[in-house]
Amino acid sequence: MADIFKEVDEDLRRDNAAKVWKKYGALIIGAAVVVILAVAGLQVWRAYDLDQRGKRSDQFATALDAAATGDTVSAQEALRGLSDPTAGGYRGLAAFEEARLRADNGDIDGAIVIWDRLAETSSLGESLQAAAVILSVLHQIDTGDAQALRQRLEPLTTEGQAYRAAALELSALLALRQGDQEAARTLYSSIADDRNAPAGARGRATQMLAALKG
Repeated sequence: MADIFKEVDEDLRRDNAAKVWKKYGALIIGAAVVVILAVAGLQVWRAYDLDQRGKRSDQFATALDAAATGDTVSAQEALRGLSDPTAGGYRGLAAFEEARLRADNGDIDGAIVIWDRLAETSSLGESLQAAAVILSVLHQIDTGDAQALRQRLEPLTTEGQAYRAAALELSALLALRQGDQEAARTLYSSIADDRNAPAGARGRATQMLAALKG
């Protein structure tokens, strides 16, 4: 008797399943197709992205090789289409190299524009953004608005910043431009007393402190 009820139950289950499939089968198939296409699309995108990264890597390496041998024209040609100050990865690094080449060839204003855009590109990471600020300020140290440049450097002068010593040193030079020797002495003292600062920076700071006392 129990077997009969079991068979009836199974028939009902099959009947319900058939009704569900008849009513929603098209939607289920459609959802499955969407999932399959999404997974396939993701795989295609990953393959494309990997291929593009490889091409950008080769292009960047070509530019560096050309720049290292003094072939500026070939280096700039290799960087054309790759450099993008608003992007991370090889595009951002290529922008750094483009700015350096521009500066070396006398186009300081063009280089500063690139460095300033790099400084605002969060995808590069804080260290590279800070490096862009340092390079931009360094190339404006004699001509830029001293107070505005000091304000740009201020966030980089706090403890733990990767380029703290460089930011302090540039800030001290800008203070001297403004005639603020007291601020310059304070900044140089911060470098001289910082054991984590590079030896060269500490040495220059010590010399400048001695000169300011004299």
